Amino acid sequence: MSVNVILCSRNGEKYLRAQIESILKQTEQSVRLLISDDVSSDRTQEIEREYAEQYPERVRVRFRTVPSGGAARHFFLALQYFAEETGDGSLSPSGQSPSGQYYMFADQDDIWHPDKVEKTLAAMREAEAAVSEDDEKAENSACTVPLLVHCDMRVVDEEEQEIAPSYVKYQQMSPERCRLNQLLVQNNVTGGAMMMNEALVRLILSRPLPRHAVMHDHWIALAAAAFGKVIFLDEALYDYRQHGSNVLGAAKGSRVREVFDRLGLFRKDGKTKKEMDRHSASVYEALFRQAAEFGRQYETPAGRCEEKKDQGIPTVLSPEQRKMILAFVSMRKMNRAQKTATILKYGFTFNRLHRTAGECLFM
Repeated sequence: MSVNVILCSRNGEKYLRAQIESILKQTEQSVRLLISDDVSSDRTQEIEREYAEQYPERVRVRFRTVPSGGAARHFFLALQYFAEETGDGSLSPSGQSPSGQYYMFADQDDIWHPDKVEKTLAAMREAEAAVSEDDEKAENSACTVPLLVHCDMRVVDEEEQEIAPSYVKYQQMSPERCRLNQLLVQNNVTGGAMMMNEALVRLILSRPLPRHAVMHDHWIALAAAAFGKVIFLDEALYDYRQHGSNVLGAAKGSRVREVFDRLGLFRKDGKTKKEMDRHSASVYEALFRQAAEFGRQYETPAGRCEEKKDQGIPTVLSPEQRKMILAFVSMRKMNRAQKTATILKYGFTFNRLHRTAGECLFM
């Protein structure tokens, strides 16, 4: 059994060493660090070579020669590459991999708490045991249900000083909202917080890498919700560092501030309502494109992940799921009243009333 931590880097020399050290000092001894560098031009590659030479049994580095095209694409490509290398792509005749692999993502600028892997793995094993108890055919075999476990995180500044003890509370998130209809419109899974079991990784890699994923974590959360389970571990297990170079940052959630921001009032960046309208339209269009591609990719079986009817584990969307995704995508052509009715009918709502109201008004 191994826990494979995939770290994607690009010009991250400033914080990279601290993150690598935090991963190598995990209390869980089965951790392997798999690094994919995206053509860095600073000292990032030098640092990574140093650790690969120092820990040849635990650290593996791949240096890309062509830029991946973005963070989401980079993580998907790294997952595909390292899953094949670690043997996850080679299935036994029963359709299960005997290697016992788990996969986690790591950003180059965070800091993991020493027990992050240990506690996440414990939650994953508990979830696998629970679903295996529900399936007599799964007894004495690897878990065949796609599972995703994700945790909370502490928000810190560049100097590792605490901004907020809980990212979930800071952002006013609701991780219990993990059904497919809810995740289509509002993701609450962060890439650096999650662990995937083999079944989920096989499911993801059984299809072409998505072209229109909003982010890698969002797409993977959709797959887990559609065909397995998403489990939230309510504990901050790493420090999410905020600095000027973040690809995605953490802004504090506030009802009044969010309303003013959306209306273009008192914004620090000076954006007007018209500019916010354009931004909102682009955000929803990205969600529609992602949903449309997800629906296409999982409409029919694919390769080694064909539907296992004898095990009762679907790998294609049910008629009800396809209908729901079609309804979501169709909203891009509906009038305001039709959109509102569809949002309420299928539960395409946000976790706060003012956010759902804004969705109905501005989508």
